[in-house]
Amino acid sequence: MDDVRKITNIDRIIDSLESFSNTNDLYIVFIDLCDSTDFKQFCLESDIPDNFWVTRQLIFLSRTAKIIKSHKGTVIKTIGDEVMATFDYNENPENIIKTCVEVFQSFDNLKMYNKGKFKIKCKASIDCGTCHNGQITDSIIFDPVGPCVDRCARISKNLNKNEIVCSSDFYDIIKQNSIDIDIYRPEKQNEELKGLGYTEFYKLYIS
Repeated sequence: MDDVRKITNIDRIIDSLESFSNTNDLYIVFIDLCDSTDFKQFCLESDIPDNFWVTRQLIFLSRTAKIIKSHKGTVIKTIGDEVMATFDYNENPENIIKTCVEVFQSFDNLKMYNKGKFKIKCKASIDCGTCHNGQITDSIIFDPVGPCVDRCARISKNLNKNEIVCSSDFYDIIKQNSIDIDIYRPEKQNEELKGLGYTEFYKLYIS
């Protein structure tokens, strides 16, 4: 029995080492549908059927995913009203910002979800770094796990509609590539994030 336990423990160690050795440098993107919880509450109070907010959310997710793919990004998963995507490190970082902007603008031509509380608005966060593969199913998609993924998700919490936030690491890459980011009026901010410590990031404003 003890031998079986030892073998099992060794297998677990090997699995852990394999997951840590499988890494990739990636750009990370989260794009969120804004005010979805408030909209669900509005539907509830107004006796509007659930399929109305569900349809609105599905329109956001599907259109966002389509645009990401058209810009050579990989959609990793949807998390409720949020799309998580990655871009290869050889991709032009300016293209990632343009992807987010195109998503923001793509809902302006909708007929049903284009006014008042019904209007679809979103926000985005961008980060980059070395990621471990957290994929635990038979999917072939590299599911990134690591500090930059956690940071990317966390720095977006204070964003408003049509705003992008990027980490200082991504901002440095933008500057190194001599990309004109001033058109987005970058605003440097910082926050002490639990588990991440002192974190600098930049908020970008989309006209």
